[in-house]
Amino acid sequence: MKPTHGPWGLLVLAWVLLSGCAVTPGGPAAAQDGKRQALNQGYAQLYWTADKLQHIDKLLLIKLESEPVESIVDDLARTMADDANDLEHFAETVPAFALDDDGLPQYEWAKRRSVFASRGLDVGLPVVGRTGDDFERTLLLSLSAALNQQRHLVRVLGDDEPVDAVSQWLEDSRSSLDALYQRFEALLESRYFCSPPAS
Repeated sequence: MKPTHGPWGLLVLAWVLLSGCAVTPGGPAAAQDGKRQALNQGYAQLYWTADKLQHIDKLLLIKLESEPVESIVDDLARTMADDANDLEHFAETVPAFALDDDGLPQYEWAKRRSVFASRGLDVGLPVVGRTGDDFERTLLLSLSAALNQQRHLVRVLGDDEPVDAVSQWLEDSRSSLDALYQRFEALLESRYFCSPPAS
């Protein structure tokens, strides 16, 4: 004879299954926490570069440079200062938004710091011995590379950011960084690289 559980047995079974789902690790809440952690690590990386580059205009105080280079470097420094300030504001006002963990392994972090220092972007003694067009070209190439990293990081963060205010900021920042990057590319092309010969 088969055991008969009746309706109460089915209700108990359903309750056990549902309550088990509610306490199982790795559910929707854990996934959301993991997503926010990943986003915050991206923002920490974004902030580190912005914080460094906001002082890049001080580099030109010890080097002679042309007006177009001074202008674009000043604009980059202002943009990075604004971005750093905005990210600090979000860290203070947006729940669960943080800048204290970039998630990078030890040697990836060391590599990035070394790259910045070697390019003079830590506002130390940049590209020692270079002057004139050689200095300007090297500086613009280094800044263009860093700016390109920033604008792509902003773009991919914007794909996943659920907070409306931060998402809107990312969209505005992406437009600003894209426009500035295009200015760097145009300046490099017009002043420091030869156009290909006409065929």
